[in-house]
Amino acid sequence: MKLIGLFDSPFVRRVAISMRLQGFAFEHVALSVFRHIDEMRKINPLIKVPMLVLDNGEKLIESSFILDYLDGEVAPERRLIPAAGPARRHIQQHCAIALIGIEKAVQVVYETTLRPSEFTYQAWVDRCTVQMHDAFAILEARPLSPLLSGAPITQADVTCAVALRFARFMHPAQFEPERYPRLQQLSAYCEALPAFIETPLE
Repeated sequence: MKLIGLFDSPFVRRVAISMRLQGFAFEHVALSVFRHIDEMRKINPLIKVPMLVLDNGEKLIESSFILDYLDGEVAPERRLIPAAGPARRHIQQHCAIALIGIEKAVQVVYETTLRPSEFTYQAWVDRCTVQMHDAFAILEARPLSPLLSGAPITQADVTCAVALRFARFMHPAQFEPERYPRLQQLSAYCEALPAFIETPLE
């Protein structure tokens, strides 16, 4: 399989980390949607990452769909999201909130670095910033992850850790170390795991 995209994308990174945790072998094709747009368009006209190219040539897009596919290809005990039941909804809800935090962090980056400064709409930047922190605050208010007490890692752990690492990297002034201590504890634990170390953000 081939995973297309850079690890500075939290969406690509969470897929790569998950694949490593589940034991999937893959080739990483490090293409940027900005710097390699012509080459990317040939592979994916939507110019969207991540894309997972299966061994039979089938192309999958959107990180949540790719992760759902991967979960279906492993033994039940290696799934990162249970197949059904309350535990599945709980983990999916965690992921959904973390993804909102990521999306808002990305929107702030685009608005403040890609758009010419004279066209930046500060009210929109402020709104996205508030929504970003609202998402992380909701995650912070939830109980500490069972992973820290010895439970198996889940997709909620992967996605929350990736989300906080990305947000702190892109907006360091907004994420001082003492902010979101529970999430920071989870992030530090996860970032020390081999699957995370082998998938660096930078």
